Amino acid sequence: MCLILGPQGAGKTLFLRRLNTYLNIKDQDLPGVSSTTIPTVGTILVNVMVNKKQEVVIRELGGAMSPIWSIWSSYLKNCSTLMFMVDMSNRLQVAAGCILLLTTLTDQSLATERVLILLNKTDLPTCMSRFEFESLFRLDDILKHTKLKVNVLEVSAYTGQGLGEVLDWLAHNVIGDSS
Repeated sequence: MCLILGPQGAGKTLFLRRLNTYLNIKDQDLPGVSSTTIPTVGTILVNVMVNKKQEVVIRELGGAMSPIWSIWSSYLKNCSTLMFMVDMSNRLQVAAGCILLLTTLTDQSLATERVLILLNKTDLPTCMSRFEFESLFRLDDILKHTKLKVNVLEVSAYTGQGLGEVLDWLAHNVIGDSS
């Protein structure tokens, strides 16, 4: 199972909704899927088709500002891969997101070695540059000091940018394990 975490409001729910329908509508306009969401309280499971014959179960946990944050670690021991989402348009959330990611990556119960950091909301005019984000988030230091295999992708849950790359990553890192 893949786990997706991140601060509240980062866009995890819309991202999963778009990812879930991507293979069916990738040749059409993604805005055919409603972009209205409500914050996840608790946990939801989404089955995502990574190709025409294989699917991955992704568990979303409510954002860090919700009460469920305190029990994130109990879910880490059962995940085969981890996706961590950050809102690139919210400068105030970057420091909190960095602390949450570091806390998660150093948690003793983390069972996976594969992590995908999703930089979401790249379509917004208030989105910071990748350089600015990496400086504020201290991404180079995180990548340098972890033993985990970490990848970073820029995505937009609203426009669908990067969804194909995320499916490729899931197919390679989750499906590849079971064969």
